[in-house]
Amino acid sequence: MSREALRISSMHRLLGGPLGWLLTTGPLNNLKMAMLPREFRMARARAVAVVHPDPLGLLDALGADAAARRRLEAPAAKALADLASRRAALAPVQAQWDDAVWGSTPPDPATLIALDERRRALSEAAVKPGLLFRFLWKEASIAPTAFDVPDPALALTRAAEWVKTPALLYGAPKAPAAVERSAAIPGPAGPEYLIRFPSPSPFTDHDTVTARVYEPASGGKDAPTFVYGSGLGMVYDLIRYWPEEDYMARRLAARGVRTVLPESPWHGRREVPGRYSGEPYLARAPVSIYELFSAQAQETACIVAWARAQGARRIGVGGVSLGGLVTQQIVGHCGTWPEEMRPDMAFIGAGSGHVDQVVVMGDLSERLGISAAVRNAGWTDGLLAQLRPLLDPPDTPAVAPEAILTYLGRRDRSTPYALARQLLDRWQVPERNRIVHDADHMALYARLIRSDEAASRIADMLAT
Repeated sequence: MSREALRISSMHRLLGGPLGWLLTTGPLNNLKMAMLPREFRMARARAVAVVHPDPLGLLDALGADAAARRRLEAPAAKALADLASRRAALAPVQAQWDDAVWGSTPPDPATLIALDERRRALSEAAVKPGLLFRFLWKEASIAPTAFDVPDPALALTRAAEWVKTPALLYGAPKAPAAVERSAAIPGPAGPEYLIRFPSPSPFTDHDTVTARVYEPASGGKDAPTFVYGSGLGMVYDLIRYWPEEDYMARRLAARGVRTVLPESPWHGRREVPGRYSGEPYLARAPVSIYELFSAQAQETACIVAWARAQGARRIGVGGVSLGGLVTQQIVGHCGTWPEEMRPDMAFIGAGSGHVDQVVVMGDLSERLGISAAVRNAGWTDGLLAQLRPLLDPPDTPAVAPEAILTYLGRRDRSTPYALARQLLDRWQVPERNRIVHDADHMALYARLIRSDEAASRIADMLAT
């Protein structure tokens, strides 16, 4: 029997129930953080396998030592055959989906719903193949990230003009983007569709930005709009459960707010061949950090301008973790942008000040090997501090302090609370706009998923 709309993910319902409370506790946060290097190692194996589809080629490209190559050749061959089968199953469905949503004559809504669900299930099997590469779970000779940290002297020379005038890096796009819109798929809170446009940033080689849009069922071109960025490593609607979709976008759409969830540079559909989603952001730190900040800030400006053109009466921008750090830059630099590109309010989830210190001291940075890789490449605290004008926003926000809402964890060691508070104090963000929980990084994210606290405040601020 055909259905009339997409469904809220069953995983989201589970996390919102009594068992999901466990994810907000310290022990579960610590367990999740401890598992991340293993998860990233398997993600790297999947990405490299796409460009090295033979067992020894895969293991060589991953950097496995000689003993590991001999021991792992057979399980690697099996995993590669399984991955190839999954990708082959996805290909025709992906092509059919592309034609359905981007073609000139979309099929009926029931067909679009079935296609979207089928495409996401098959894509998940190919993009996040679970334990397919579990034989690499503890393989110490294979790093979770293939680091290529830039030489400090060369990087600082290249960045000298930007450091002197950060507006050169964070300036607005030269022109509004030519945005293409897909057919709409009925969703649980209203129509859902995709938009895409060329990135204005040279750091992404001007690739294609894709975002999923969630419209209120009530419609209305003047509906307020919220643009929300996900965290590191997300693959968005390439899998069945994308938390931001259910805990933020559909919640806001149900409250009359059009919500846009963009894909970050080097993530999702924008993966670099041979690199997993988000890996370039880690691999070339600290340079890649401000490159992504700049690119995503400019891309968000394009989406804000698109929303204005749709008639949106108020527009907010926001994000969590990586998305929150990007939002800080937008808040700091959008004052020089054309009026149609400037947001009216901002939400910063798990943000932080002094990002140069986060690179070498943050818990996530240390666990994923970023801190060691940056140090080994010759970056000292003093050299990193020279990049602070590019990694941190200005001390004066371009969005009114009372229009800034934050969501922070007091025990967060990945984007440290103390550094975030210092930034908010400089910005004079009112205490009533600082939602603070006694939580670590992952536990804070779990609270976002389980509670509508943040979405409700955002909706209220956009309604005024």
